[in-house]
Amino acid sequence: MKIGFLPLDTRPCTYDMPVQLARQARAEILLPPQGIMAHYKDESDTAALTVWLEQIASECDALVVSVEQLLYGGLIQSRQTLVGLEERMKRLQVLSRIKRKNPEIVIYLSNVLMRTSISTLDSETLVWWEKINNYSKLYYREKAKNDVDAAQKCRLLEQEIPADVLNTFFTARSINHAINRASIQLVADGIVEELFILQEDCAPEGVQRFEQEVLEKDIEQLGVSERVSMFNGTDEAGAELLQRAICPEGSELEIVWLGKQHDFVAKYEDRPFYENLEGHMKALSLREKKGAQSVLFVLTPKQNQREASFPRAEAKTDYTREELDLFSRKIEEHAKEGRHCYLLDLDFTNGGNSEMLACLAQVMPISELWGYSAWNTASNSLGTLLAQVLASKDGNDEKNQAFTAERILDDALYQELVRSAVKNRIEAEGEDIYNIHDISRTEQYLKEEFEVISPLLKTIFGKKIPSFEVKLRWPRLFEVAVFTDLGGGPVYGEKIACCS
Repeated sequence: MKIGFLPLDTRPCTYDMPVQLARQARAEILLPPQGIMAHYKDESDTAALTVWLEQIASECDALVVSVEQLLYGGLIQSRQTLVGLEERMKRLQVLSRIKRKNPEIVIYLSNVLMRTSISTLDSETLVWWEKINNYSKLYYREKAKNDVDAAQKCRLLEQEIPADVLNTFFTARSINHAINRASIQLVADGIVEELFILQEDCAPEGVQRFEQEVLEKDIEQLGVSERVSMFNGTDEAGAELLQRAICPEGSELEIVWLGKQHDFVAKYEDRPFYENLEGHMKALSLREKKGAQSVLFVLTPKQNQREASFPRAEAKTDYTREELDLFSRKIEEHAKEGRHCYLLDLDFTNGGNSEMLACLAQVMPISELWGYSAWNTASNSLGTLLAQVLASKDGNDEKNQAFTAERILDDALYQELVRSAVKNRIEAEGEDIYNIHDISRTEQYLKEEFEVISPLLKTIFGKKIPSFEVKLRWPRLFEVAVFTDLGGGPVYGEKIACCS
């Protein structure tokens, strides 16, 4: 199967990981030529991307397209207002042209329902990120609940937040909302086969609630509820939609909860996690069945979900060693039965629980774990792991083991331990962690801090510590590019033939 893939942006989680899993499932993936998609704060060449899509469509069975990349030139750019709605709508028309010329092609689309704050591009914008995030919650309470106290606090924040920052926030939301409605219409018109609307970082109370209500009505009135999915997430959509195109029949999956909190609301999300689990599974045709060959173990937080990389004054984890041992033995029991075991580690947000992995490694080789995920938000982790479930249906081969090892190195060990250590070092030297200037020095620190935790690597991987490299793709510490030799290295940077 040949699929044209337009990723959300160039981060490893949105660019490399989806392609790694798709190739594992034996699909051929066509990517934009190098240089068209830009990094971080720069906008991609959207005109060139449009031309590229039209050129490759005739040779593809399917297209998986990020609206943010196609219309705005990236996720961060979608939160800005440099180009108006009319021009965005014109760019969206390329999908209709492609479908008219190639009626057999299947188009899968993802679009983001904007987060409840702005982008954090440096230390200064972090201040406004916090204030607008708070403003969003208060604004919702004022408008939806006639909360007088919330209204008063909103007025005070409006005096603190620069008018241009707040105006950009609401104008960008308005454009984004109109594009989401237009995308739903494309499904109703038969142009797009399936659409994922991903609710970006938010909270149970926020301005996104008003937009969700409108979109839900559109979906119902247009009769497209089986083809439009709306849930928390964002960065995982590319991986999911590629697997949706490759494996539309889905699979069966048993869910085993590790921990008692089945109804917790994850940090940066606006609904109970089990609702997102049900939504993502349904969108991928994954059917819950007790006794299924594949088993998803969900490690839930014992109390409130906390940031993995933040200092913890008390125990490293709320779970006792005895509890983690019990969870580990439960996974081992299923593995001994020949079941395919995947661990969704949601104890923390933005990183995993290395203590859990250390315990698991005492009862079974970590290479016998078919998948692991613990990065960013709960739904980001969930979507990536569900995509891996589908991609590894044929076996836990070398590529799948390498992908799992990369997730452990990145999601758990980098995010929980290495990230904070490197942060402390570069901040002491005057660096801004959201806008790093000395990349080579920071990458040297990354290497050194991974060496510091080498005893933990030995505990988790035993004698099979993978050879790996860690780099900065974007000049910030929020994510890194971790790739093993067995996994084949990064996808980004590969030589890609231009269209004829």
